[in-house]
Amino acid sequence: MMEFLASAKESFMTALPGLAIRLVVLIIIFSCAKPVLNGILRVTRVALRKNKVEPLLETFTISLVKTLYYIAALFIVVSTIGIQATSLVTVLGTAGIAVGLALQGSLSNLAGGILILMFKQFSKGDYISNNGGIEGTVDEIHILYTTLNTPDNKRIVIPNGQLANNAIINFSKNPERRVDLMFSVSYDTPMEKVEKILKDIMDKNPKILHDHNNMIKMFKHNASSIDYIFRAWVKKEDYWDVYFECMSEVKRVFDENHIEIPYQKIDIYTKK
Repeated sequence: MMEFLASAKESFMTALPGLAIRLVVLIIIFSCAKPVLNGILRVTRVALRKNKVEPLLETFTISLVKTLYYIAALFIVVSTIGIQATSLVTVLGTAGIAVGLALQGSLSNLAGGILILMFKQFSKGDYISNNGGIEGTVDEIHILYTTLNTPDNKRIVIPNGQLANNAIINFSKNPERRVDLMFSVSYDTPMEKVEKILKDIMDKNPKILHDHNNMIKMFKHNASSIDYIFRAWVKKEDYWDVYFECMSEVKRVFDENHIEIPYQKIDIYTKK
């Protein structure tokens, strides 16, 4: 027993210098890791902006560089503590099926991010919807996810695969949009009067593009009202201004002209 303890002590004392060196190297690696990463990212950003790449491509590239840096740092740490990198690769290769299944979603999101950037489905600052109730202004795209900001300042994180594999509505891609409104009036209101009032409102709004194919037409006969469609083309940045201005102006002018905006009602007849 004493011989065993003496042998163990001797082995420990022999290995101690090597362990101390590895510990010092690990401390240096961990202390330098963040400054080195920040330097790499700073150089990468300067290079990307010098080449005037799109903002979304910049954030995607920065995210990719970070991931590759962490993977490289992992292999350096593993090698420093005495595990051969080839052994680690062998272990990962042996567990390849399990790793592949675990990373299936991540690889799908990575591929989705690349497809989005390749086909330029949207750009930074575009207002998009995934046709599933999620919508907002595009802020950043990373290797696995895209971030949106909603009008009420909420932040939405969407996996890239979900965006790449579903229909996307881009409200900002085209320079012009059409404001579609519908107004209801009672049956006893003359059609010519309604159309003239709506046309005057349209003509007086300076943000409406009057050289486009705007439209005011009777659309539908309802049970207690007649519906008129009001379609006006505007620049995309003026969409909501025109929408709210026309809604309020129509109500004001209808009230001035004693035009009833009917509500749902039921006539009841009693039989004597």
